[in-house]
Amino acid sequence: MKISVIITNWNGIHVLKKYLKTVITSSPEADEIILIDDASTDNSCKFAKKIQKKYPKLKIIKRKKHYGFGKNSNFAVKKASGDLVVLLNNDLVPHLGYITASLKHFNDPQVFGVGFAELGKENYGKIFWKNGYIQTEPGYSNKTHATAWLSGGSSIVKKKLFLKLGGFDDVYAPFYFEDTDLGLRAWRSGYKLVWEPKSVVNHQHEYSTAKMGKQFLIYVKERNHLLCVLRNITNKKLLLENLFWQFLRILSGPNYIKIILAAHRQLHSHPLPISEKKLTDIQVLEMLK
Repeated sequence: MKISVIITNWNGIHVLKKYLKTVITSSPEADEIILIDDASTDNSCKFAKKIQKKYPKLKIIKRKKHYGFGKNSNFAVKKASGDLVVLLNNDLVPHLGYITASLKHFNDPQVFGVGFAELGKENYGKIFWKNGYIQTEPGYSNKTHATAWLSGGSSIVKKKLFLKLGGFDDVYAPFYFEDTDLGLRAWRSGYKLVWEPKSVVNHQHEYSTAKMGKQFLIYVKERNHLLCVLRNITNKKLLLENLFWQFLRILSGPNYIKIILAAHRQLHSHPLPISEKKLTDIQVLEMLK
């Protein structure tokens, strides 16, 4: 199987200078390394072209317009030649062998993808239902484990299945919950997501969203948390619980009405999510708690 590594970038020249060479040399299994640049204005591509002279495996795709993480990642996966696609944030540094350690899982045709173990934060994803919402929390193990979702910047997926489910849902733009949503849709469609502790990466966390403003980040996170429920839950009892808890959130903070209205605007302006619905939402929640 051919393997493509995709590095998403937006105005990240400072991290590319630190880590791009290491990503390339730590990914000898890859047939190509794609830097997908989301219309950066900081000379990221100019720097990458210098690296490309020494490492011709590196390919650069520069978008003329800023689309955000999800859309940019989906575009790159479509352009990738690999059967398997590694998804990396630009501030993530993989350890040698991280790809090889994940490959055995793809012998199972039902495996959608494999999540990497971030050094110092070695956990898989758990989800459960509480207070009318889908809740997430880390799960810990030193062995391979099922995971509720794959990090959009620290995982490897089957290109065919990723595109079959439409990739990251643009309803969540600019960020938050798109990888949780994709994980839920993959499990509901009868696929498996695996976390592999031997696929080790360092996440340097040098790209900060803080410059976007705390209030904006809270708004997007709350809106997308509600959207994740409305896009993935069909059970009437759970939806009634969600309505009740929406009402309680309005009572505790009237501004939550703006969150509800924003979520419904997103719902009405985007097509229905893609999934095969082989399992119910209740079954998926029970499996992954």
